[in-house]
Amino acid sequence: MALVIFGFIGCAAAILWAGTRLTIYADVIAERTRLGRVWAGMVLLAVATSLPELFNSTSAVVQNLPNIAAGDVAGSNILNLAILGIVGVFSRSRTRLHGLSRFHVRSAWFIIVMSVLAAGSIMLGPRLPALGWISPVTPLILLLYFWAVRKAGTVAETASLRPVTTRISLRTAVIRYILFALAVVTAAVLLPSLASHVATSTGLGNTFVGTIMVAFATSLPELVTATAAVRIRAPEMAVGGLIGSNLFNLGILGIGDIVYWRGSLFAAVQSTHTVPLSSGLLLAGLFIIILKVPPGRRFLRITWFGWAAIAVYLANALFLYAAR
Repeated sequence: MALVIFGFIGCAAAILWAGTRLTIYADVIAERTRLGRVWAGMVLLAVATSLPELFNSTSAVVQNLPNIAAGDVAGSNILNLAILGIVGVFSRSRTRLHGLSRFHVRSAWFIIVMSVLAAGSIMLGPRLPALGWISPVTPLILLLYFWAVRKAGTVAETASLRPVTTRISLRTAVIRYILFALAVVTAAVLLPSLASHVATSTGLGNTFVGTIMVAFATSLPELVTATAAVRIRAPEMAVGGLIGSNLFNLGILGIGDIVYWRGSLFAAVQSTHTVPLSSGLLLAGLFIIILKVPPGRRFLRITWFGWAAIAVYLANALFLYAAR
């Protein structure tokens, strides 16, 4: 048991280290190619930091651990929004979400629609007619994700195009990006089986372990990169990375459904996954409000949205622990 826990901690530490380095070179690529900060966050940062969720969830599906796969995605999404709420604490200056790019509002609506589709498919389960073994919701989720990415590519953000300051060449950045991505993937593939052993040994259950333990481990890169972006006064990139990661995570559910050849992934998972998915939907709605309305006073440097996100995450953890 001790070896399993140490292995889990070791994999999480590897993801944290390699994910951080990977994001650094993603930022270099964005700078060298003159991409705007919104697009760089939505695509480069989001994909980089969501690689653990992608390979963790797909490997869990291959190992017939659907609840670990779905729990990782649902838990990571709530944790990402919680990070979004508290990330300003780590900044020397007061970071405001209010008034950021209108594109983030549109992206939050994409999250809401995709979450509704995923939660509805889980609730209906086997009653929903399948396309072969795939849920009919899967093509819609994947189409919405690619539509959101396409919209991100049309964002005109000339103000974020900075002069090139790095000495690292584009070729070097791409090579190192790929190498650190492989390191993240290797550590992430080991997490599902380790988490399953923890769930079996402790009696915590796959849903709880997937939503809390694995989601926390694979969300560490998001926390590190968002904090770094805020520290360099690039809130657009921080928000873009976290929102893009949530969109990518919901797309992972569609990919997992395709890989899960035993039937629809949405029909195989426990209905309790609708709770974290619905919570993510709620927080996405609150995020839209805070983008449009000034947040007002803070308590311990955290806005009401941050405290709401923390409360929702803890409530989900307690619910899943009680329902394990």
